[in-house]
Amino acid sequence: MRFVYFTDNLFFFNTPQPDMERKQRGIVPRKIKGFRDIDPGLNSIRWHIIRSASEVYKLYGFEHWDTPALEYAENLGKYLPDTDTVEEGVYSFKNPEAEPVLTADGRELRDEWDHVVMENHFLSLRYDLTAPLARLYAENLWHESLKGNLATSKAPLFRRYQYGPVYRFEAKLDPGRFREFWQLDFDTVGSGSPAVDAETCAILAASMEAIGMPKGSFLVKVNNRKVLKGFLATLGILDENREQSVLRIIDKFDKIGVEGIFGELVNGRTDESGAVIPGLGMDASTAKKITGLFGMFTALQSRPETIENIKKTCGHNDMLEEGLSELSEIDQTLRSLGFGEDLILFDPTLVRGMAYYTGPVFEVVSNLQYTDEKGRQRKVGSVCGGGRYDGLVERLLNVKIPATGASIGVDRLAELLSLTGWSAKSPHGPVIVVVFDENMMPAYNKIAAGLRNAGISAEIYYGMQRGLKKQLSYADKKNCPFAIFLGEDELAKGVVTVKNLRLGREITEIADKEEWKKKVQSEVGLENIVAYIRDNL
Repeated sequence: MRFVYFTDNLFFFNTPQPDMERKQRGIVPRKIKGFRDIDPGLNSIRWHIIRSASEVYKLYGFEHWDTPALEYAENLGKYLPDTDTVEEGVYSFKNPEAEPVLTADGRELRDEWDHVVMENHFLSLRYDLTAPLARLYAENLWHESLKGNLATSKAPLFRRYQYGPVYRFEAKLDPGRFREFWQLDFDTVGSGSPAVDAETCAILAASMEAIGMPKGSFLVKVNNRKVLKGFLATLGILDENREQSVLRIIDKFDKIGVEGIFGELVNGRTDESGAVIPGLGMDASTAKKITGLFGMFTALQSRPETIENIKKTCGHNDMLEEGLSELSEIDQTLRSLGFGEDLILFDPTLVRGMAYYTGPVFEVVSNLQYTDEKGRQRKVGSVCGGGRYDGLVERLLNVKIPATGASIGVDRLAELLSLTGWSAKSPHGPVIVVVFDENMMPAYNKIAAGLRNAGISAEIYYGMQRGLKKQLSYADKKNCPFAIFLGEDELAKGVVTVKNLRLGREITEIADKEEWKKKVQSEVGLENIVAYIRDNL
């Protein structure tokens, strides 16, 4: 006989078994899906990306700011791709602390009995670094408005860069896509000039080269949302929700091609997995005009050629003309900055998923390939993105503030570099001081302190597994360049044995053990350890 019973919010089918204890809930050490532990190798690539790009940002005048990982959900807004509510795609929960509800002017809201209305506000982990930036800028501007200093026509210029983790509930975890990942942003708030958008593209290209991506391995693609909106308006697509639905489909161009776009615009399609993707129900003639335009740009053209071809095929309206004019100014600025079309090109199929973009949009696409577990050649695709978002601060403050910026997907780029066999020049680990005798710890400490005082990283082995092989295996895992051996006999003679672990890893072709030892091991006087290590690092 089987029946269901409940315990600690779990239920079990009761089947007579002698080892019923194994059915009880246990604690299993495991990671949440989409989250990772970052090992030293991947960390070295991550920090190489951050340091290299940050230096470029600083060259252009950006300053380093940070914002909290947790924000009021209402301040972050509803701007994730393919979502309509703040709960979708965002890690959100109610604040355990009840706080006052505020009116638009910042006062406490009171009920009919003059009691302060309290609420457990919704909080969200930031899903990018741009929405918190808008909150930061708007909050400072709001405080100025309380002092009567807010000038709506001349917003203060603010240029910052920031890096840190962001959080999204990604339903599909492709290679390089995670639910916690780091971004490295730079933004200019308070300027509506297309020259700033051009500068943003130039910074992205310069950052990729500074990171070590050679020319030809990446391309900065640029488009303008106004061109897309203007073109769709010429086809009678004026409703904002309808427009966003079409743009989401166009954004898949690189993945599903012209035929896939047509299918999703009209009656739907079936993807490779057999899943049925519903269509928008658009009439075939309108869908053909859309796919016909993007079919023209499957081969990338020069920036002026792209502008001219759009003019010839997209019709005319004010929105479209404004977008093309901005692209022309971006092209001129890029030329004056010395960034040619081998690095930055216009791509009319580029959409960018975030709904807050209002003008130029940018994306860095990698051409590097890797082989997956099934032996297939694959690309990670986009590793950076951004655009102009002139309405993000306005949503919070009802004041239109122009802004533009871009973000490097640090973990996505690090994963790409790792998958393709590229690695940043990894710094060596510490010099390891091997421990033979606890009674000699004062001598080991003195050696380690001398190295550290000279700016050389040093570690005394404190592990419980004291065998020499275990200690050297530990040193190899940490990429230690040298191991220092000191026993009672060496101490009596005033010397140590220094083993060059890095050289030992390189000369594996020497079969004779004694000959190999002569090359990698040296006897060094205690007073000469620092000089010897420094000269041979």
